[in-house]
Amino acid sequence: MIKNLFGEEGGVRGFLLNLLGVIILLALAVLWWRRHWEAPPPVVVQATPLAAPSSAFQGDPAKATQKLLKALNQKLESMDLLKLLEKDVQASPVTVQGRVFPSYEETFRMPRLFSPLQAAEALGGAAQSCGAKLAAAATLNGADRFDFAYDAEWTPVRIDFDAVNAPRICLIIDDGGYQKGGALDLLYGFKIPVTVSIIPDVEFSKSLAEEFPSHGVEVMCHMPMEGHEQGMVGGNYKVLLKKGMDSAVAEKDVEEALDGLPNCRGLNNHMGSVATEDPDLMTGVCQAVKAHGLFVIDSRTSPKSVMEKIGREEGLPTAHRNVFLDNLDTPGSILAQLDKTADYAQKHGLAVAIGHFKLVTLQTLEVAIPKLKDEGFQFVYASEVVK
Repeated sequence: MIKNLFGEEGGVRGFLLNLLGVIILLALAVLWWRRHWEAPPPVVVQATPLAAPSSAFQGDPAKATQKLLKALNQKLESMDLLKLLEKDVQASPVTVQGRVFPSYEETFRMPRLFSPLQAAEALGGAAQSCGAKLAAAATLNGADRFDFAYDAEWTPVRIDFDAVNAPRICLIIDDGGYQKGGALDLLYGFKIPVTVSIIPDVEFSKSLAEEFPSHGVEVMCHMPMEGHEQGMVGGNYKVLLKKGMDSAVAEKDVEEALDGLPNCRGLNNHMGSVATEDPDLMTGVCQAVKAHGLFVIDSRTSPKSVMEKIGREEGLPTAHRNVFLDNLDTPGSILAQLDKTADYAQKHGLAVAIGHFKLVTLQTLEVAIPKLKDEGFQFVYASEVVK
């Protein structure tokens, strides 16, 4: 006899059970078909507008936003501030002309090289170049906030400049211009703001000055100056500024050196324990630096140096070295000097430390930098500490 779907034998009872089984199977099939082939009703998500719809603005809001963002970022790049982006760019929805578009917020550190007013004026000019304007400025918890807009109802770009409260370390690596290969790999692996001072007119001076910014490395000119050292330390120099030389000649020499270093932001002295004590010579140097719109860092190779003093008299942004890292080039000595740097930064809020392009220095820094970051120290460029 034929068994039914539920294992029972035939007869009327079996027939009824078979019929019930078929009905159940058909019902399950219909349910499966509806679940897998019938599209569910669409879920409409309404974006919450961050600003009222802008009825006054005429044009394509998306293109206008991108044009404004590009103009502002080009200005920030020319001011060397793009490197100081603190966090990822934030995009938020905003409703314009009944459509939803992204608005953008960028957060940077404000270097001492610029005041908030100077940044506002520069960025306001960039906004005006594409028909927008600086619509609002405010200070919130020590940070400066600037809104850029095409009209009063719509803010497509907001830029914040955060106050820096952590103890800061400015790391300058001197004697750039001779390097390739492993030394550069170590430098680029730091992944922090670092400034390299390049000796002009040596083997790789120009090519490294062109290369460094793409790796987040700031460029300075390491100008050779007469010191108490015997002979030419580090190589033969095209120009060596000497005590007593004509200041106009020194000015011309510095200008030529700066012209040969692309992306150069400032100058410090190479050697110079004799030359930096000469006020007339330093006046010529500082006037050349001023003509290029740059800054001066006094390496303080002599306690009698007048370089920073003359720089301030000439109206230059200036600073000076606090610690030399590698007068003794052993890991233990360099680490001890880094401890001194950290102590100075904790006490004063900032320490300017100068090391040199030595493998032992770079290898020691490679180990020490992550620890200093974990301890809360913030690394900054030389252009951020001058004032």
